[in-house]
Amino acid sequence: MQTQETFNVGRRPMDLEDYVDVLRRHKSWILGPLFAGVVIATVVACLWPDTYVSAAVVRVTPPQVPERYVQSALNQMLNERINSIAQQVLSRSTLINIIQTFDLYERDRRRLPMEDVVDRMRTKDISIGMVSSLQGQSARAGAFPVSFKYEDRYKAQKVTQEIVSRLISENTRVQLGVTQNTTEFLTEEVQKAKTRLDQIEQSLTNFRIKNAGRLPDERGMNFSALQGTETRIATINSAIQRINQEKLMLEAQLRLQREQFNQAVAAGAAAAAGGGREAVKSRVANERLVALEREILGAEQVLGRLREQYKETYPDVQRVKTNLEALQRQREQLIKKEEEAHAAEVAKPAPAKVAPSSVPMTREMQAMQISLKQMETLVQAKTNEAQDYAAEIVRLNGQVREFQNRIGSTPMADQEFSALSRDYESAKLEYQQLLAKQSDAKRGQEVERRNQGETLELLDTASLPIEPTEPKRPLIIGAGAALGLLIGLLLVGAREMKDTTLKNLKDVQAYTQLTVLGSIPLLEEDLVVKRRKRLTLLAWSTAILVGILVMAGSFYYYIATKP
Repeated sequence: MQTQETFNVGRRPMDLEDYVDVLRRHKSWILGPLFAGVVIATVVACLWPDTYVSAAVVRVTPPQVPERYVQSALNQMLNERINSIAQQVLSRSTLINIIQTFDLYERDRRRLPMEDVVDRMRTKDISIGMVSSLQGQSARAGAFPVSFKYEDRYKAQKVTQEIVSRLISENTRVQLGVTQNTTEFLTEEVQKAKTRLDQIEQSLTNFRIKNAGRLPDERGMNFSALQGTETRIATINSAIQRINQEKLMLEAQLRLQREQFNQAVAAGAAAAAGGGREAVKSRVANERLVALEREILGAEQVLGRLREQYKETYPDVQRVKTNLEALQRQREQLIKKEEEAHAAEVAKPAPAKVAPSSVPMTREMQAMQISLKQMETLVQAKTNEAQDYAAEIVRLNGQVREFQNRIGSTPMADQEFSALSRDYESAKLEYQQLLAKQSDAKRGQEVERRNQGETLELLDTASLPIEPTEPKRPLIIGAGAALGLLIGLLLVGAREMKDTTLKNLKDVQAYTQLTVLGSIPLLEEDLVVKRRKRLTLLAWSTAILVGILVMAGSFYYYIATKP
């Protein structure tokens, strides 16, 4: 068996004449897919139902009451709030209600579950755009489009109107609900804060009652009261000293007046017994002694007043003190002389005594007796006044101890009182803040109730589409033709790559490296050639006729089913 050798020879580069020859030889493989693509694209374009898009524009109107007066309870951004409302409107139950109300997707509902139909309507057919600012409007004003696409343009318009209506009503409901919930929440929080504030205030009141006078803010008052009480005690002690001095002076005067009265009675008795001269001498001596006592009493009063204002080394104090000592020496000398005269008188034989009750009361003696009673009354008054002051000192000393105890126990209550005060101020501030927020929320609720807040209103009503937006039939037919042409070219290229035969003289010269002297054309029988041409013409005529009929039927179906 003889082995056959194989040789791999590279293809020669093709020129324009070769490409034209390839197209000429394989024109059926190019025109066939091209015509098939056109037919298929035409059928698809005609059988694809028209889709109409109805669109409306919804405007966001800003609040009619400025926000600096009424703060809105809506804390979401505008786009976020619109998306939230759209999710509510595009919920499963709402879309099922719309589908059943307007009898949408009749064919799809027969072959698909409702969930798929709803999902298609939500994701493919309904479109809610983003909010964009309107020209010349504030940042809070804007508008967004709402559209719905469907085969029936009238139903598309109705569904768009229904979606817009639900968006507006849902926005109103959401705003009223938010403001109402905010108001109710803040009302509950205000009640809780008020209860807590009342509890802390009651605890603080009980603490104040229990620790009255020992509170930190009463420390200064306690110090002032203590100092005032001590000053009062010092004043009363000075008053008691003054009263005692005055009492001593009054007692000295009372003693002198008694002696004068007794001497006057004795002198009257002596005069009645016959000793008139000695009685006169004794009366003169007593008058001088009374005068000295009065001068001494006056000097002591002056000295007491000076000592209250000045020290012992003050000149006026020293002068009055020296004068008082001189008067006291004179009094002692006069008393000494009186005692000596009295002793000499005692040594003499005693005259016959006369009973004091039998001595007649002169006018001077009656005046002296009245003065004695007045002096006794003054001495008793000074005694009573001194006793009252002493009792007041005892009471004031008790108050001093009480104030000292309060001042000493103040640090123990300071920490607890500070904690209660901080809690009270914190609770009071929280209550006031919540009260202000509640008031703002109530005003916001009233604004929403009057429909004066941020609302949605229809700017452009849902349009009634005239021309379908889908499908783009010329584009589909063009794309089908281009795809058929591409497939034909690919088929031609594949056939040409598989065909290794020599097609023309250029191939013979390139692959054999021989000189071509002449060429004999292919001679075929005319009957065979004619028969092949007739078969080709018949095939192309049938294909074209069938394609035209298919396209005509599709176009007729499109015209017949068009609403």
